[in-house]
Amino acid sequence: MSKTAIRITISLFLVLFSLKPGLFAAPPNTKSTLVTYPKPDGLQTSANFTVRVNNTPVWTEQIGSGGMENLHVANFSCSGPQAITVVASSKIGKYKIGPASRAVQAKVNGRELSFTISGPQKLYIEIAGLPALAIFANPLETHLPKNGDATVLYFGPGNHNEGEINLKSGQTVYIAGGAVVNANVRGKNLKNVKIEGRGILNGNVRVYGSSDIDVSGVFIRNTSNWSNTLIDCEHTVYNNVKVFSYKGVWGIDGIDPVSCKDFKINDCFIRTRDDCISIKSMGKFGSDTVKNINTDSITITNCLLVGWAHADGVTLGFELQGGLVQNVLVKNCDILSASGQGRTGGHSGFSIVSDGPSLVQNIRFEDIRVENQIEYKNLELIVTEGRRYGTAGPGNIKGVYLKNIRWANANKPFVIAGIPTNLIEDITFDHCFLAGKPLSGINDGDFQIEFVKDIKFISGKNAQQVISKE
Repeated sequence: MSKTAIRITISLFLVLFSLKPGLFAAPPNTKSTLVTYPKPDGLQTSANFTVRVNNTPVWTEQIGSGGMENLHVANFSCSGPQAITVVASSKIGKYKIGPASRAVQAKVNGRELSFTISGPQKLYIEIAGLPALAIFANPLETHLPKNGDATVLYFGPGNHNEGEINLKSGQTVYIAGGAVVNANVRGKNLKNVKIEGRGILNGNVRVYGSSDIDVSGVFIRNTSNWSNTLIDCEHTVYNNVKVFSYKGVWGIDGIDPVSCKDFKINDCFIRTRDDCISIKSMGKFGSDTVKNINTDSITITNCLLVGWAHADGVTLGFELQGGLVQNVLVKNCDILSASGQGRTGGHSGFSIVSDGPSLVQNIRFEDIRVENQIEYKNLELIVTEGRRYGTAGPGNIKGVYLKNIRWANANKPFVIAGIPTNLIEDITFDHCFLAGKPLSGINDGDFQIEFVKDIKFISGKNAQQVISKE
C-alpha cells in the first residue's frame, strides 16, 4: 500500500470515530438522504424523547390519553443508512427495539440509545418506565401530486379542520408532511381514489361499494369507531400506512376489510386498542345492504402489529355472517403483542373466530413472528354457536396452512375448537416453532383441541403427525 493510500485510510478511520454516538456505523461513501417535517401548531412535543437522525433533529410527537397509553413518534422519510440517536428523559436501563426480527444492535450511554438502520423501516422502542416510541422511517416520496390540480385535494403543512371529507371518483387527497387534517373521510360507489402523503389524518375512513382505492404513507389516528372500514370494495391497497387508535376500548380496530375482494395491506404499522386487522363478511353494514357478501383474496404482508389493550394482531372474525371467506394470505409480519379478554376468553396473536355462517377456507399464515407479550393465547381457531354478535348460527373452517410461524411465548395455549355439528377441518403446522423448539405434535405445546378433523404437523425432513378429535 502506498503512503498516500495509508494516509487516506487513517484519515477516514479518524473521521469515522470522531462522529457522535450512533453515527459511526454508517458505511462511508454510502449515499443517505433524509427528509424531515415541521411541527404542526397545536400538537404536543414529546416530554420523554428527543430524536436525531444523521445528527439532524427530528421532531418527536407525544400522542394519547396519558401515561403508558401514549405513543411517541418520530416521523421522517429517507433512503440509505440512517444513524439514529434517541435521548430519553431518564437514564436508560432495560430496553427493547422491536421487532426482534430486525436484530437492531444499539449502544446505551446514559440517557442515549444509538443505532443505525439500513434504510426505510418501522421500529417500536420500549424503554422501562417510559411510554413506547415509534420510529417511522418512510421511503422517499415520488410522483408528488400538484397543488392546484383540479383532481387533487391538497393539504400543505399546518392544521386543517375539515370535519368531514366526502371523496369523489378520480380524486387524490394529499396530506403533506407537517400537515394535520382533522376529519373523517367518507365515500360511496367510487372509482380510482387515493389518500396519500406523509402527514396526519385525525379521524377515520369509511368507504363503501368502491374500487381501486389506494391509501399510502399517511398516519391515521383515531379515537372512535373502526379506524379504516372498507365495505364491499374491490382492488384496494393500504401501503406504508400508520394507524394508532386510543382513548376508547372497544370498536376501534385498525383496518377492517368487510366483504372485500382483492385487498392488500403491506408495510403498515398498527397499534390499536381493538384488533389491528380484522377481516369480516357482513350482509348489512349500518343502513347499507352489502351487494356481494363474499370476502376473497386478502393479502397482508410485511406489517408490524401491536395489539395493545383488547386486540389480536390479525383476525378473521368475529362477524363472518355468511358467504365465502377465502384465499387469505398473511405473510412476513411481526406481532409484538396481543391482549384483553374479549368474547372468547382472551385475544391471541392471530385467529379465526367464526361467529356466523360463513365458510372460511384456504387461509395461509406464513413467516410470522409472534413475540412474547401475549396475554391469553398464541393462536385461536374456533367456531362458535354463531350468537355472540349475530344471530344466524355457526359457520365452518376448512383448510388453514401455517408455515414457519414462530411463537415466542411457550406458556400460552393454542385453542382449536369447533362444535359437534361444525368441525374444524384440515389444519397444517409446517415447520412451526414454539420458544425456538419445533412443533412436531400437540405434546410440544398447550394445545386445547376439540371437534376437529385432521390436524397435521410437519417438522424435520419427513416427520409428520395427523390428529383428529371429533
